Amino acid sequence: MLGKTNLTTLDGGCVVVTSEMPGVESFAIGFDAGVGSRHEPASAAGWSHFLEHLLFKGSGKRRSTRAISEPIESRGGALNAYTAQDHTFFYAAAPYDAASVVLDTIGDMFTDPLLPPREVERERGVVLEEIKMYHDDDAAFASDLAGAALWPNHPLGRPILGTPETLAAATPDALSRYRADRYRAASTVVAAAGHLRHDRIVDMVAPFAARLRGGAAVRPRPAAMSGAARPLVFEQRETQQVQAVISFRAMPDSDPRRAALSVLCHILGRGMTSRLFMSVREKLGLAYSIYSETQLFRDTGAFQIMAGVNPDKSLKALETCGRELRRIASVSPGKSEFSRAVNCLVGQLRMTGETSGSQLSWVLDKVRRHGRVESPGEVADRLRAVTPDDVKSVAAAMFSPENVSLSLVMPRDSRFRPEEHLGVLQSAL
Repeated sequence: MLGKTNLTTLDGGCVVVTSEMPGVESFAIGFDAGVGSRHEPASAAGWSHFLEHLLFKGSGKRRSTRAISEPIESRGGALNAYTAQDHTFFYAAAPYDAASVVLDTIGDMFTDPLLPPREVERERGVVLEEIKMYHDDDAAFASDLAGAALWPNHPLGRPILGTPETLAAATPDALSRYRADRYRAASTVVAAAGHLRHDRIVDMVAPFAARLRGGAAVRPRPAAMSGAARPLVFEQRETQQVQAVISFRAMPDSDPRRAALSVLCHILGRGMTSRLFMSVREKLGLAYSIYSETQLFRDTGAFQIMAGVNPDKSLKALETCGRELRRIASVSPGKSEFSRAVNCLVGQLRMTGETSGSQLSWVLDKVRRHGRVESPGEVADRLRAVTPDDVKSVAAAMFSPENVSLSLVMPRDSRFRPEEHLGVLQSAL
C-alpha cells in the first residue's frame, strides 16, 4: 500500500514529492534532473551519462568520491544513479535517522559538483570501457540497434552512453556549462519515501533547489521528427547466437490505451505462461530467453520482443513470433488467459509499495510522467477496465508487416541472410 503522499512545488518550479511510511526503518531519496540522452545534441551524445558518473567525484562540501559515499555506507546505506533517455536520477537509501546526511550529500553533489579535470580524464576512460562492455554484449548491442532502427536520426535512437568521439569532446568546462544549463529547477523532481515528514523534507530541499538555474525546463526534440523506422538493421560478428529484437512503434504514455498495451505485453511475453515463452521455448525449444517489453515516452513508445536463438533455428523462431503476433491481432484472447494476465498485473501492483525504495520509484515515475501521484489502485482500475477486444485492437493497430522493425546481431557465417529473417517475419505477420 502506498504511504501518505504529498507534493509541493518550490519557487523556481522544483517539485518535492514524498510518501510517508512511519512504520519502516528506512529512508530513500532521489534527485531527478529531468533530462537524459534524448535532450542531447548529436555533438554531446553521452554527456548526460558522463555527468552522472562525474557527480560522484566530489562536491562543494565533500571533495572526493570517498567523502561522498563513506558517510552513507558507514550507516548501512547505499548511493547510486542511472541515466535514461528522458531523465537522470541520483538516489540513496539508508536508515531513517541518517536522512539529513543522505539528503545533504545528494543535494550537494547534484547542485555543486566539482568536476575536477583530473577526474574527468580518469572517468572518461571508465566510460569508454563501459561502452566496450555493452558493445561486446550481443543482447545489449541488439537493443541499441533496435533504438536506431525505430528512431533514426533522432536522439532516442542513439546509445545512452554516447561514442568515443563525443566523449573526447567533453572537456571539464564544456561539461560544467552543459550541466548548469540543463539541471534547472523547473525540470527537477526530488522524491523521498520512508520514515519521514514531508514538511521537513521540503525545508531541507529548498536551499539546494535555490542553487539551480531558473527558466523553463529544457524540451527535447519531438520524436515525430525522427522519420520513418528502418525495417532492418544488423551486425554480423563472431558469436554463437542470433540476438533478435522485433520492434514496433507504440503509443505515448498519455494514451488511454496504455493499459491495454500492458495486458497485451503480459499475454505475449511476460512470464512462463506467456504465448511466446510457451510456443518458442516450451513447445519448439527454439530459445532459452524470449520476452516482450514496452517503452513509453511523452510523445512516442515502443513494443519489443527480445530473443536469443540458435542460428540454424532463427528463421523458425521469427516465423513463430510473427504467427503469435498475427493471432492476437486477429482473435481476442480468451477469458481465462485474459483474466490471468490482468490478475497478475494487479497482483504485482499490490506489492509495489513493500519498501521505501519501491515507493520512491513509484512516486517519482508518476510525477515525472503525469504531474501527480497516481495510486496503485487507480492503475489497477484502468487494467480492470480493459477488455479482450481492447487488447486485440491495440495489437491490430501495431502488428503489421509494414510497421515491423527487425534488429539482429548474428554470426558472420550464418546460413541465413539478414534479409531472409525480415522476409520470414513479415510473411508471418
